[in-house]
Amino acid sequence: MDPALKVLFVTHNYPRREGDYSGVFLHLLATKLRDFGIEVTVIAPHDYNASEYEELDGIKIHRFKYAESKSETLAYRGNMHRQLIANPFKIFTLLKFVRKATEKATEVIEKENIKLVSVHWVVPNCLIATRLKKQFGDRIKTILHSHGTDARIINKFYAVYLAAKPAMEQAESWTVVSNFIKRLILERNVAIADKIRVFPMPNDENLFYPDETIAQKPNLVLGVSRLTRQKRLPYLIDAVKKASEEIPEIKLEVYGSGPERASLRRLIEEKGMERIAQIKTPVPQADLRTIYNRASVVVLNSTEEGFGLALTEAMLCRRAVIGADSGGIVDIIEHEKTGLLFEPDNVPALTEAIVRILKDEQLRSRLAEAGYQKALNGFSSDAAAKKFAELYRELA
Repeated sequence: MDPALKVLFVTHNYPRREGDYSGVFLHLLATKLRDFGIEVTVIAPHDYNASEYEELDGIKIHRFKYAESKSETLAYRGNMHRQLIANPFKIFTLLKFVRKATEKATEVIEKENIKLVSVHWVVPNCLIATRLKKQFGDRIKTILHSHGTDARIINKFYAVYLAAKPAMEQAESWTVVSNFIKRLILERNVAIADKIRVFPMPNDENLFYPDETIAQKPNLVLGVSRLTRQKRLPYLIDAVKKASEEIPEIKLEVYGSGPERASLRRLIEEKGMERIAQIKTPVPQADLRTIYNRASVVVLNSTEEGFGLALTEAMLCRRAVIGADSGGIVDIIEHEKTGLLFEPDNVPALTEAIVRILKDEQLRSRLAEAGYQKALNGFSSDAAAKKFAELYRELA
């Protein structure tokens, strides 16, 4: 048997303990890659109460310290760029973050004789990639990976693009989760088009699957997302309110956390929808399977979404989906085939889509089955790991 090909994941988002959601899809990918002869080691930031080294499901994880434990807040919270905008002096913490990450990566590359470095989230980890390339030269090959926010930041802020440009040009390849993300990057630098490949995020098909023991609630609309402005949840609440005029039994459940939680609850109260709509706290992924299987339709109406993981999870549970005709969602939903698309922020159009699916059981079943087949073939962990393994072996 050929020896395993060693790959180093450099990331600022990875599970810190059993059951942690942070970067959970990366851990899923890392573990699944073993089936294809790829051995992954991970470099990630330390966080309060996390171990500096551990093996999680057989994956070696090295965590670098870059501040006092209680001050290590740049990673895992989804707001690194906002922290830097709010407090420019945090740039010094970020520079230490990059230096410590590079030192730890150097140590592991030398010790394990690693030749492929997979850099996830180009912002800020492009700075680590550039330093490693300068240090090791042709001894290593770097692969960049964008999962959404990082590409939007590169597209929006020219200074960030300039900081990322050396890593972009030096990398042997770059994977992105959707064609939307690819377009954002090429708006900045079309010369690297040949490097970019679209690889969707992996889902755990052993965790998300149709469960016939769970009764479907015929009028339940479900949302699973961060509670941020980008997710446009007030429009979903408005659409469900309007749909209740035709379907009085309709219910809306939204699972998530985020800065808009309080305002969304106030909106529900102001509209007198307490019996119809609920904002619920996030649940473990194993419980999400039950929630998806109970729903009749799952809706994601955010704009410029990098991908849309909730949709593919729902599709693996054989549930009908509705999404805004925006961002990476259009890679997931083929209108009238694997789900329904609607014009972003168009409440009447979203209302119509919800009513159609809830009232037409045949349509609901047809979309759910087609979506299920697409998710199995394109969005499962097995499909994703196979693509990444082929890329790594091509570059090795």
